[in-house]
Amino acid sequence: MFGAHMTWSYVADYWERVSNTISRILSEEKASIEKASEEVAKAITNGKMIYVLGTGHSMLVAIEMFHRAGGLARIYPILDPGISVFSGALKSSMFERLSGYAEILIDYYQVGLGDVLIVISNSGKNAVPVEASVSARERGARVVAITSLEYSRMLKPENRFGKKLYEVADIVIDNKIPEGDAVVEIKSLGGRRIAAISTIINSFIAHTIEIMAVGRLLELGYNPEIWVSVNVPKGSEINRELSKKYFSIIRHL
Repeated sequence: MFGAHMTWSYVADYWERVSNTISRILSEEKASIEKASEEVAKAITNGKMIYVLGTGHSMLVAIEMFHRAGGLARIYPILDPGISVFSGALKSSMFERLSGYAEILIDYYQVGLGDVLIVISNSGKNAVPVEASVSARERGARVVAITSLEYSRMLKPENRFGKKLYEVADIVIDNKIPEGDAVVEIKSLGGRRIAAISTIINSFIAHTIEIMAVGRLLELGYNPEIWVSVNVPKGSEINRELSKKYFSIIRHL
């Protein structure tokens, strides 16, 4: 068994890996994040939607951005059961590799001219994230990819275009996630790694885009619509008005 000291040393290692990755993103991805936020602000001022797509655990980022206290109201998550672990982790992995499925989703959610599609995929090699990006761009949307360049470049594409996500997006944000996602090496397990970091890192990037987009909107004199916690004064009233406006537009409200 681990002693308490040894256990906390692993936690400290995890924190260091998370914090170092965030520091690298703030240092190296600033320009891409700013470009992404500008596209988000532009879409919102033009009355368009910000779609968010992730498969498997990457879908958690779409959920994190949706109907979230402090989040933009015009976020539209693509929450399809087929590519979600909620209806079967193994099945979702197979659906992610199914060519043609992404085009159905893009059509069903009516992603179109002037919208923004944020696609989260660490490997960036499978059919759904790549084909969704291509399909969205063909319809006139702008695509922001959150992916791991180092990891993705190690892999062979598994989609009908023979491309990686970073090759088919308008804007690419490198999340610096290592191969395999987990970062804490346990020697007594033969060097096997535990503790994935992608959900934390990708959520940080997503909220950073939102922060920068809100700043840009305010600079333009545009008052962005923001969801509020129902546990603060007038929160329920504010959300009720936003819900009335978007209930017939966003399928998951």
